[in-house]
Amino acid sequence: MKLFNTIACLFFSALMLVSCGDKPKKYLQFMGGGLTFNYRYSKATMVVVVRRVSPIAEGGKIVALFEVPGEAARQRIEVPNNPDALTFKLESKALTGIKKDVPLHVTVLALDEKGLQLDEYKTQFISDVDQDTLPSKPLMDPNKPGYVPLPENN
Repeated sequence: MKLFNTIACLFFSALMLVSCGDKPKKYLQFMGGGLTFNYRYSKATMVVVVRRVSPIAEGGKIVALFEVPGEAARQRIEVPNNPDALTFKLESKALTGIKKDVPLHVTVLALDEKGLQLDEYKTQFISDVDQDTLPSKPLMDPNKPGYVPLPENN
């Protein structure tokens, strides 16, 4: 009986070790983000903020792949890994065609210096309004500092 208990104990110990395995190392933590509607400039964008929780080698990058409404291609925005920065804000270029209650997906990647993927985070943002609620033209002149109204809006 003692031999049976020893063998059973070894078997279950081995089984536990096999099931533990190495978990993939996390490099990024999602901090926040969403859709932003800038009424002053009649512009909509997606923003995602991530925090680096493990070091990434020099030459690495943080990449965001933003879904573009009505298109198959995704918008790629990347920033170089800055070893002095802990958080990274990635913002899409201006988007059009955002619809209420339609999810837009974002994938954030941590890449090493060779471009190999270290980590991946996926999320989605859902607007509670249609983009049609934005003014059709900017209310302010985007080419002037401060908030200078466009002449046709005076």
